[in-house]
Amino acid sequence: MDAITEIKSLIEDQGDAWLKFKATNEERFGLLENDISRLVERNARKLFSPATGDTKRLEQFVDTKTGNYVPVLSHGDSLAALSPQYKSGALAGFEQRGATPSMGRLLRGIILGGKAHDAAELAEERKSLSIASDPTGGYTVAGALSGEWIDALRANMVLSQAGVRCIPMETAQLSLAKVVTSPTSSWHAEGATVGTGDPTFGSVNLSSKTITCLVRLSLELAQDSANIEQILQQSITQSMAAAIDSAGLNGVTTNAAAAPGGIFNLANRNSVLAIGAPTSWNYLLDGLYELLADNVPMDQIGAMIGHPKLWRKMAGLKSGIASDLTTLTMPPEVAALPKLWTTAAPFTSGTTCKAVVGNWNDLLMGCRKDITVRVLSEAFMGSNLEVAVLAYARVDFAATRAESFCTMEGITV
Repeated sequence: MDAITEIKSLIEDQGDAWLKFKATNEERFGLLENDISRLVERNARKLFSPATGDTKRLEQFVDTKTGNYVPVLSHGDSLAALSPQYKSGALAGFEQRGATPSMGRLLRGIILGGKAHDAAELAEERKSLSIASDPTGGYTVAGALSGEWIDALRANMVLSQAGVRCIPMETAQLSLAKVVTSPTSSWHAEGATVGTGDPTFGSVNLSSKTITCLVRLSLELAQDSANIEQILQQSITQSMAAAIDSAGLNGVTTNAAAAPGGIFNLANRNSVLAIGAPTSWNYLLDGLYELLADNVPMDQIGAMIGHPKLWRKMAGLKSGIASDLTTLTMPPEVAALPKLWTTAAPFTSGTTCKAVVGNWNDLLMGCRKDITVRVLSEAFMGSNLEVAVLAYARVDFAATRAESFCTMEGITV
């Protein structure tokens, strides 16, 4: 009996211990649940992540007005992959039928209307992809297909290749926080007054500006060309990409407020002026020095962007030694720096170029997440038997730190 009594006592002790353990942990779990609920409630912000299967997590900023997270896309990231249509596999049905949706295919269908051989299928695609008619007679393309279009624009943009990051915009305005003045640190002696060094915060404001592209083509070409889809998509995306690059670098002179301001108009940027006819890469070394003096790390300084005329000038420079035709050797830092050449970079009077170098991650391109397309079927039909496609997107640029850029100006080529 003594053994049974002892076993019974042990079981009762274990039961009491379990009840005590359960009560303690139920209280802990309850507190944790309350904390989590408060955190979720306080930080109820929309999260973005790449499509299923992509393990890379995008960098995110916070919209200071709404508190929502917004994704930050580098050159290799896809806006289209953020669409629920991609994540849910809703586009797979089109691929299985051998008719993958594309902007070119959509444009062909809009131009030809009921005369397209696959008109019924195209109408179903527009419905499935939530491509809606707008009150002005055009089509508003949102979701995955507009993401593909914007990705195509970015792929053709020199600024994106340099490292400019893209911020998808849900509304026409987007405000992001930035540090205007960095905090200062100081050593503290015992009993002494602590020095003040509070940072100053400001905002980066993106306000979408409208970029348009008008393509005219003959009715015969629209109806008979086998590659009309590729021609339309390629010509429009390349034209718009070049115009966006130009605005991001230079702004515009006519109706300046209608376009982004451009790096070369950025207040407080670094600059190297009145360079003249270069005989070496010293002007670029001076530009790098200006950035380093403003605490831009060398490994964060990205590509130099300039006009092809500048490339031709620099590629033709020789060593400088009499009768030596050896091409001028670049300093190691200059050789390691990517160089992107584009006609969007400034070239004036046939002789003078400008170039820019900087940490391109500190330049943001805001982009509204839809594209609008209209077919002007009557404007040119009566006079030229032509149709026209008008496409427009809405973008803006904003620098998070002006000192991260250095323009090199007055280069005679």
